Formats: sequence, structure tokens, C-alpha cells
Amino acid sequence: MTKPVARDLLILTGLALLLRVGWCLLFGRTEPGGNDTIFYQSAAFSLAEGRGYATLFGEPTAHWPPGFPFIVSLAYRAFGNHPWLALGLNVVLSTAAVPLVYLVAARIQGLREARIAGTAMALFPAAIFFTGLWLAETTYITMLVAFLALVVYLPERRWTPVVLGVAVGVAALTKGEGLLLLAIPLAAWWSSADRGGWARKSAVLLVCTGLTIVPWTIRNALVMDSFVPVATNASTTLWSGHNDQANGGATYAPPSLLAQTPKDASSPERELAEARILRREAVRWAVRNPDRELALIPKKLVALNGNASNVFGIWFNAGDQRQVGTSSMLFFGVLADAFSHFLLFAALASLVLLRPSGLTRLHPAMRGVLAYLAVCLVVYGFVYYGQFRYRLPMEPLMILVAAPLLARAWALRGALRGNPAPPGP
Repeated sequence: MTKPVARDLLILTGLALLLRVGWCLLFGRTEPGGNDTIFYQSAAFSLAEGRGYATLFGEPTAHWPPGFPFIVSLAYRAFGNHPWLALGLNVVLSTAAVPLVYLVAARIQGLREARIAGTAMALFPAAIFFTGLWLAETTYITMLVAFLALVVYLPERRWTPVVLGVAVGVAALTKGEGLLLLAIPLAAWWSSADRGGWARKSAVLLVCTGLTIVPWTIRNALVMDSFVPVATNASTTLWSGHNDQANGGATYAPPSLLAQTPKDASSPERELAEARILRREAVRWAVRNPDRELALIPKKLVALNGNASNVFGIWFNAGDQRQVGTSSMLFFGVLADAFSHFLLFAALASLVLLRPSGLTRLHPAMRGVLAYLAVCLVVYGFVYYGQFRYRLPMEPLMILVAAPLLARAWALRGALRGNPAPPGP
């Protein structure tokens, strides 16, 4: 590692750590609101106490993937049941994502691009905000960036698809959309000169991903008495994007629909019955309303680009607790929204001006980055629905897409001032 790289990593990691620690000390929320956070907290406590993956009422569940509460439960076992441990975990993981983004950009693009990408990741407002919440987003973002680093840095060996397949499986057990990570190596490995090699590596990748998920699937079969590969919440998300009230964002099933579940059933049985009903109704509605399905696509994409400032009203200030004051909420909300919208503009401009062929010429992994983003647009723009929370894991990759254009703009600025930028490595 050269001195400039070591210096950059030290500065960027220190900056990222300082910002994330400061945010959690000032605004971190350990009290659950009436949302996902209360489930994650109770599930982590249940796992730490050896009572299994359960709901707030102690009933077995498979509603959300278990990765995040399981990791927190390990900290609980080691240090005691202190809710702030989850925020500490978030700080460590979110900070680690910064040097990972820098190193990926340095390898596939260049030193100037790495400095831009690393700085953007260190200052990434929404990523900083989510470190102060009991949610799985921070863990998944770091897994995504680490996975891309594996694709970039692992040598070409027979065991490489095995490692990547296990990593995809672990990510999927943290957030169901972790399965979308398969797009990155599948696109990066694509070569017209060696289709047979691509097919063999892809087969190993897919098999190892499945084998990593199998133990949890077996647990669900034993405990829930049903085939649930990862979680049941995919049915809820599917219905939300395909129903009479669908508007591109989140919608919620009416009590009249949920009342179709058996009244005398156990909690796991009700959960499974509800998932089946929502999945069936969503598919039925989509088949019967193809024109409305098409009209919903742009609405879902607009919702996907929703304001990151919504994090305050939905999670930080949920229920009776107001964690972030009005003036702070306004300031940080404007900052987060400006960052996200500028990043979207810069990434789109990079695609238009440099074109995908120009970006992928830098490194095969950029094919994977673009493929992952494209698959996400399909999943959230058609299959499910759009929300800024779903866009959050996409933004580190959008930073990598925007970095070459921003680096060229910075070099042009220096040249116009008679101070050309130093060459990359």
C-alpha cells in the first residue's frame, strides 16, 4: 500500500468514524417506536436468551430475515442486553464501508476517483442517519460494499464462486434483496470468449448461495411447518405494489382482507396464511389490471427517489419520542435530500456522457455495478414498490458510477486554472 493510499484511508476512516459516533451520541434512538425497530429489538433479545427467533409475544416467526438481530444477539451474549450495542455495531459497520468503497474505486477506476468516492461515502448523510436506528440497513449496506470488494479483489480461483455464493446467502439472510447481489459477479464474469467458464462459475455461485440459505429454510420448515426460504414479508411487500390502492409507495392491506386468515390459528399459521392471501391477491390484481400495472411503474420509480429526510418522521420521531428537534430535522433533512438528488443527477450524467461502455471499460466489476442497479430498478419499479429506504443500498454503487465523471470535472477545473491534477496510478 502506497503512502498516499494509506494517508487517504486514515483520514477518510477517521472522518467517517467521527461523524457516525457524533450522530449516535446526539440523536441515536434505542427506544423502539411502533415500527420495525420494536421487532428487531425483541428478536435480538429473544435470540440472546436462547428462546429462538420470535415475535414480541414469544411466538416463532419468519416474517423478516434474521441476520441483523442475530448479529446483535451475539453482542448481547458477550456484553449484556444493552440496546446501544446495536448502534455501536452500526457505527463500526458504516465506518468500515468507507475504506471499502475507496479501495474498490482505487482498483477499478483510479486514485482520483477513489478519493471522490471515499469522501462521498464518508459524508453520506442518510448512511450516517441510519447508524442511529435499530434497523438492518447499515449492516446490509456494508455487506453489499464488502461483497463488491470481494468480486474486485479475490483472485481467479476455483473456490472464488464458493466464497461469493456464501456471501450472497449471508446477505440474503440479512435483507431479502441480498439475492440481487448475484447480478454483480454474473455480469462481471460475462465474457463472449469463455461462455463455458462463465456457466460453470455461475452454477457454483448459485448452488453455494442456496446451500447457505438451506439451514434457515430447514428451521422454517420445522418451526413454521411450511416452505419459507428466507422470510414471509416478501408477500406483504408484493401486495403493497399491486392492489387497488397502489400509488407507487407503501400501501397497507385492509382489515377486511387480513380477516380471511383463520381466527383460531396459531401465530405462525396466521403469518403464513396472511402471506399466502396477500401473494395470491397481488398476482391476481396484476394479471387483471395490466394497464394500471404499467401506469404504476413511473410512480414507483419516483417513490424510490423519495426524500431521505423522511427518516426523521418515520423512525427518529416515531411514537411519543421526538429524538430530533425541528431545526435539526430541517437542516439535516435538506442536507440529505440535496446529497441524494445531486448523486442521482451525477450518476445519470455519468451514464449519458461516459456511456455504460465507457464505464465498464474501466473494470469488469463495473458491469456488475450497473447490472445490480438495473435489477434494483426492475424489482422496485415493477415487482414491489418504491421507497427511499430501498434506494439507500443503491447509493454507494451510484457513487462509483458518478465518480469518473466527477473526477474528470475536477481535473478539467484544475486544467482551466493552470493546475492539472496528478495522474492516477
